[in-house]
Amino acid sequence: MQGGGNRGTTTHSVSDALLAGYAALKHGRAEEARALFAALVAENGSAEAQEGLSWATLALDDGDATIEARQAAYRLYREAGAPVAAARMAMWLAKDHDDFRGEAALANGWLARARRLLADQPLAPEHGWLPVLECWGTTASERDPQDVAAGARHAIEVATACGDRDLELLGIGFEGLALVDAGRVEAGMARLDEAAAAVTAGELDEPLWALVVFCNLIFACERVRDFARAAEWCATMRNQADRMRHTGSQGICRAHYGAVLTQCGDWAGAEDALAEAVRCFDASWPPYRAEALADLAELRRRQGRLRAAAELLDEATGTPRAALVQARCALDLGQGAEAVASAERYLRRFPETSALLRVEGLEVLTRAAVAAGQISRAEDALAELDTIACKVATLPLRAMASAAGAALAAATGRTEAARAGFEDAIDLYARAGMEFDAAAARVDLAELLALDRPEAARAEAASAIAALNAMGATHLARRAAALEARIARALRGGASDAMPAALTPRQTEVLRHVAAGLTNREIAIELSLSEKTVDRHLSNAFDRLGVSSRAAAAALAVERSLI
Repeated sequence: MQGGGNRGTTTHSVSDALLAGYAALKHGRAEEARALFAALVAENGSAEAQEGLSWATLALDDGDATIEARQAAYRLYREAGAPVAAARMAMWLAKDHDDFRGEAALANGWLARARRLLADQPLAPEHGWLPVLECWGTTASERDPQDVAAGARHAIEVATACGDRDLELLGIGFEGLALVDAGRVEAGMARLDEAAAAVTAGELDEPLWALVVFCNLIFACERVRDFARAAEWCATMRNQADRMRHTGSQGICRAHYGAVLTQCGDWAGAEDALAEAVRCFDASWPPYRAEALADLAELRRRQGRLRAAAELLDEATGTPRAALVQARCALDLGQGAEAVASAERYLRRFPETSALLRVEGLEVLTRAAVAAGQISRAEDALAELDTIACKVATLPLRAMASAAGAALAAATGRTEAARAGFEDAIDLYARAGMEFDAAAARVDLAELLALDRPEAARAEAASAIAALNAMGATHLARRAAALEARIARALRGGASDAMPAALTPRQTEVLRHVAAGLTNREIAIELSLSEKTVDRHLSNAFDRLGVSSRAAAAALAVERSLI
């Protein structure tokens, strides 16, 4: 076999039986191919037979057998003085250890071995497959997209020189995704579309790589928040993965379809897709299971099932997605400092050049820093978010930046700017089909309007409640209902001059300091408490008052003459 990934091309010395095995694989008869290659291994134990067996077992999702066969092929190629072929096995062993076992250190070791073996060899397709495999795995998104794009361009150059059509298309796809990650969306999507068009036209020699091209296109659509397009490609990839009975790829497409449906408000569909993804990853590619669990935790958070979300996040600990969802859960509970820590943990996983992967973390960090009274930190996060949103300018990204900016404006007393920001966010989220986020922005707007425009505030709260109840978003719906009830009492003239009796003296004291403009850290020093204790008192006060932000709490404190 020649090249880094073209399983259907063989050297002149390969037997007819070996050719028959690759032909069976190409036509989707993996069991037949496995039997043919296994017979050849028993007959002559050649490196070529072991390599063929590794591809057949990979197609059947048998990770242990794949690794065993590749290791045997690697050793035999080394003994035969075939460093390029040995490097080919080394780089694919890296991918196998990552996909099937999550063994990052061992994967990196095999990649290093492949680099050393190829260092002094004449140009071969393997020189291009190596950079592709370096940016293709469970932690690939955490690499600098500029480095990924450079590696992909090198792969394309090698593919052109060596005539490896599969390598060329994969290189184009990986370069496209890297450009999108860096914020060069138009150029990146053009390359991804090119790769997808070539795949659908049947240009690939190895059908398995179609799944990779489709997967990268789905990732890109998700990152620019083009959910309709992402859903279409999820369906395409799912059909292909189902035909090939490739369980790992089935899990990937279902996981991403579930995330798309969560954003679009089809929570029943998201539940089914994500649960199916977890089942797929239980059977194959278990390292990818944690990200699916984190996406399921995000669904639970939106549903208001925060305890269930926390349990799922415990299983997904260590993944960037889990840190992001943890930050959102903490923010829902009014735990500003914890939310800041989790958001920053997420952002540390991605370099600043990974613009599209940072936007969600920046949006959460802005809000969390506002909740924690860390205004300068909120301003820094918002500045970076605004820069990305202006550059990419999709509806969802503009909405995120507008809502985050409004939260900061409300906290710093710029009421009109906050009102306009929340209104713009509602409109943009609605146009993007993101109903939950639109309803959440309505709750924020209602809290802002409650002090001086109670009728308008009541209408916004009522609209949010209807949408949230229809979706089953119980936690946020309860807060919106508490806010509406408070506004209704005020309109009837029933507002008390004092804080509700259920509010403790310590909670009242903390709110006085919030209204005076102190950060949680400053309040902790002033009251001789830990910052975590201040967070907890503030969170409990939010729940009892039916508000979800420092700005709303401070406004209510003023309204009730606490300061």
